[in-house]
Amino acid sequence: MAQGEFDLDFFRDNKFIRKQCSVCSSYFWTSDPGKTTCGDPACESYSFIGNSPVKRRYTLDEMRDEFLNFFREGSMKHKILDFYPVVPRWREDVLLVNASIYDFQPQVTSGMVPPPGNPIAMSQPSIRMLDLDLVGKTGRHLTSFEMLCHDAFNYEDKYVYWKNETVEYSYRFLTDRLGIDGKIITYKEKPWFGGGNAGNAVEVFVRGLEVATLVFMDLKEDPEGDIDIEGTKYSPMPLKIVDTGYGLERLVWLSAGTPTVYESIFQETISHIMGNSSVSGIDDKIIQKISELSAEIDPYRESDLLKQLRPYMEENNLQMGEEFLQRLKKLRALYSLADHTKTLLLMFSDYVIPSNVKVGYLARTLIRRSLKFIEDTGFKKDFMDLMDFQYGVFSKIIKNYDRGFISDIISIEKEKYEEITRSAEIKVRKYIKSGELRLEDAITLYESEGINEELIKESYRKITGNDMELPDNFQEIVIAGHEKKNVKKKKHEQYPPVHTRPLYYDNTEISEFTAIALYSGDKRIIPNQTAFYPEGGGQPCDLGYFIANGKRVNVTDVQKYGNSIVHFLDGDIPQNSRIKGVIDYARRRQLMIHHSATHLLLGIMRKYFGEHIWQSGVKKDVDESRIDVTHYRKITLEDIRNIEDMCLEAIEQNRKITVANVSWNPAIEKYGFRLFEGGVPVSSKIRVVTIDGIDSEGCGGTHLKNTGEIGFIKIMKTETIQEGIQRITFAAGPAALRYVQILHDTVVREQEYMKVDLKDVYSHSMEIFHENLENIKLIDKYRKEKIEGIINNPAMEGNISLYITDLDRDELNLLIQGIFRKNSQSIVINRGNEITGIGIEPVVNRLSSSMLEHGIHIREKTRNKKLFSAISDSGISEKLIKEILVDAII
Repeated sequence: MAQGEFDLDFFRDNKFIRKQCSVCSSYFWTSDPGKTTCGDPACESYSFIGNSPVKRRYTLDEMRDEFLNFFREGSMKHKILDFYPVVPRWREDVLLVNASIYDFQPQVTSGMVPPPGNPIAMSQPSIRMLDLDLVGKTGRHLTSFEMLCHDAFNYEDKYVYWKNETVEYSYRFLTDRLGIDGKIITYKEKPWFGGGNAGNAVEVFVRGLEVATLVFMDLKEDPEGDIDIEGTKYSPMPLKIVDTGYGLERLVWLSAGTPTVYESIFQETISHIMGNSSVSGIDDKIIQKISELSAEIDPYRESDLLKQLRPYMEENNLQMGEEFLQRLKKLRALYSLADHTKTLLLMFSDYVIPSNVKVGYLARTLIRRSLKFIEDTGFKKDFMDLMDFQYGVFSKIIKNYDRGFISDIISIEKEKYEEITRSAEIKVRKYIKSGELRLEDAITLYESEGINEELIKESYRKITGNDMELPDNFQEIVIAGHEKKNVKKKKHEQYPPVHTRPLYYDNTEISEFTAIALYSGDKRIIPNQTAFYPEGGGQPCDLGYFIANGKRVNVTDVQKYGNSIVHFLDGDIPQNSRIKGVIDYARRRQLMIHHSATHLLLGIMRKYFGEHIWQSGVKKDVDESRIDVTHYRKITLEDIRNIEDMCLEAIEQNRKITVANVSWNPAIEKYGFRLFEGGVPVSSKIRVVTIDGIDSEGCGGTHLKNTGEIGFIKIMKTETIQEGIQRITFAAGPAALRYVQILHDTVVREQEYMKVDLKDVYSHSMEIFHENLENIKLIDKYRKEKIEGIINNPAMEGNISLYITDLDRDELNLLIQGIFRKNSQSIVINRGNEITGIGIEPVVNRLSSSMLEHGIHIREKTRNKKLFSAISDSGISEKLIKEILVDAII
């Protein structure tokens, strides 16, 4: 980092000196001339535990208010924002909010959308799972936390504030508001990069504890850039962003000076768990020492911690045997349980449903670890008691506490966890090879089978009699593969920058239009305007044709690339041709019906099942459409009937369907994050489609004017496509009518055949089904008896049993299976030309050659140690077969 980057007026005015750390060689700023280390705990350890530099002890709520009030007041008033959800529905690249800047990426940080205020301040709940292994152990790691921030967005024509003011704000908050002596605050220089951006930064330390990071984002990734940061090229960007992050929990810990962060933020929860469990406390001095040592060990290893802790224990005549380690394990389980249940509250507030993929996997991991920690601590109450208690503590940051939803989820997950625990040893045994269990197999057992580390190690010990070690960062290895979304990027095609005006938004009923082909090449054209809807938002493109120079050319596909709408054709149209486009409007109309029906169905299912219903995927088509939603139970026939009735009621009410283009921030403020059910638009405005009183979401598709035009909706089938995701396939309007007509015709034909009333078709069909089932059982019984009779009465040629049969394929398979079970040498000749040998490998060659000598050619199908099978090119008599076998065997 260049020396002048933080040569700020504030530092000079307040007698700060730039120094180089005597331990790590990093540069830092301090007003203490005698200070030689940068403040990082690896360089100087904690000195605030039991010695808080803050004027008084704060709770989380008090510290949050102190911070926000500081930035609400004063000359530079910040707009105070409400916190965003922890599940970032406005982003397609990440699963959880890890920091406050996530709220503004990529729309605001790219300059496409203005910020919701400038400058702003907020407290954003965030979740980071990569340090899961360290939670409860190091004294400082958490899976969820609140990031306090004050951010400014500096445009080329609007300066808000930059480095000097940002550092001054941080210093004034720490000193004026919290009463910290300025001489113990250090600012450590450290470049920052991530998410395609970079910039200079300073980390803020107080007595060894990092309390904030101040990032000055002014670079963007650019292969042609002339700034290199760890092998990646960057160039300056017009928008310069102040991105700060203060750890709310860290500041509270600093004010409390407790041995770990957990006592400072989970004080009530720890007392509740400890009072209802077998966990006992450990001397604060010991826990303090563990926290201090953990901060210095990088990377953290449990073996290193215990090794460094032992001298301290011996010096103070303290025992460090098995009893102490078990007490420590229980206390860590308590810390982790308090942390995990709070994080689950945040996830459940956004209706995350546990599964084996994406954010659902992260939720399931926390639930199963919590269940294990409940066992380890001997917590006497149930999971929901703890969730209720935690909600009482953290209600200010939990917008939705849907107790029924949470109780259902916990109950389902607990049942699955108990089943996994019962079957763990059997599953682990399958993966052990030559007495070893590979790390990749342990990961599979954890990810796919849901068996936790302790259970894997316990099962391995029972099976092999040996102990096994898993890496200290086992959870990090597993979680790393689940923390980011796999975003499929649309293949980038190169086309000239032609802007196509979309007529389909002006008038969804347009079926003909004229245009000019501004680009033509390889059976593709880009016109100046079009009524053909391009594929997008789960809606297929329009089809139809163009007339150019008196010739009809069919449209086979339509895609949007930037502002260009590319039409794929089955023939050529010369560039600059005047053309007439004709839409297959009957098809377009049906797609519009299905698209509006999709929105209606989604809104109705949310009303019926609950707010946990979110769209997970969608595909509209002409004959049928489907929508995938988040739901944790199988959809029943009763559910289907009730949902269809509710949809019909909304259709009969003829509710208005309106479309409005709304600027990004006002749209979110009015409609919330449900806007992004169908995807995230790359635009400064969001096209909001609203069904009055039912649903509002961002959508780029074509829609009807009211629900009455849908006609009716018929759900054709439902299925579970993965845990927590239900797929509903349906038809609406004319497509639904055609489907019902097919069902009606089928049932009427069945009724006429059975000669019963319509209402009795199902029961009579079931009677026939059960009769057939009984007949099949009788046939199977007869076949088995028949085969047993054949097996028990072979013709013998030496030691080989000979069976001459005339069996169908199923019967022959049963015979061969029976012979295998009998473990005898046998030859089966079926229908004169199919030969099967069981256990006759020594004589197969002689058998084949003898048959050839008798003029019988065979085509082998199978030959191995146990089985030989072949087909002869002509039929052979039983007498000849016996002669051949006698010769072959002799």
